[in-house]
Amino acid sequence: MLRCVVTLLEVRLEQGGGMSGRIDCPPGLRPAPGQYLLAYAAAAGGGEALPTALFSARLPGIARGGAVAAGVLELAPPLPPTWTAGTRLNVHGPLGHGFSLPATARRVALVGLTAAPHRLLPLAEQALLQGAAVALYTRHVPGGLPPEVEALSLEALGEALDWADFMAIDLLPGALPGLKRRFGLSPHTLLPLPAQVLVQVPMPCGGVGECGLCAVDQKRGWKLACKDGPVFAWNELDDR
Repeated sequence: MLRCVVTLLEVRLEQGGGMSGRIDCPPGLRPAPGQYLLAYAAAAGGGEALPTALFSARLPGIARGGAVAAGVLELAPPLPPTWTAGTRLNVHGPLGHGFSLPATARRVALVGLTAAPHRLLPLAEQALLQGAAVALYTRHVPGGLPPEVEALSLEALGEALDWADFMAIDLLPGALPGLKRRFGLSPHTLLPLPAQVLVQVPMPCGGVGECGLCAVDQKRGWKLACKDGPVFAWNELDDR
């Protein structure tokens, strides 16, 4: 894990709401898909009571439009509204457990059930690099989406189970109950493919304090997203 001070190089308002951005980023700070960084404004009186979890919106070294951008990391929304271009950030990480994309996956379905699907984009890049076809199911198609990624409506989710051999979902905890119904499955039906879920919850302590704020209900008890996740196997989550 690396601790350093970085600069917020750019901020952008994304479709669906929320600010995304870019930071200068040394190699040791780059999170894998689904991992996160913790950051707060370095200046006194930065305005944040708690650190913010930052997720990559691209694979390391790849910027919008596919251009190589060594030393730059794309950040998924939402960023704190008080952050502007030039803000200096105290950052440490990477933290948590991210996605585990099988090397054999050849048809990858990414499902964004939040306002912005950017946290799934690094996994899309990884899947493309290993020769897989990728479909993104979302309400809001992000700008700069690689043309190789097919963007589809959430209304087409029922088809994803028949097509994909791996699925990744980004959601808030409130979307877990009834998640199977979105795919046309009954509550007790077994999933026909491996699926992983990135659960978006506040993670202010980064696994150090075990404050419990990020607790996620599992079929065998509670786990902390900050250190046990924030990516979990769907079949381990309590989705009743």
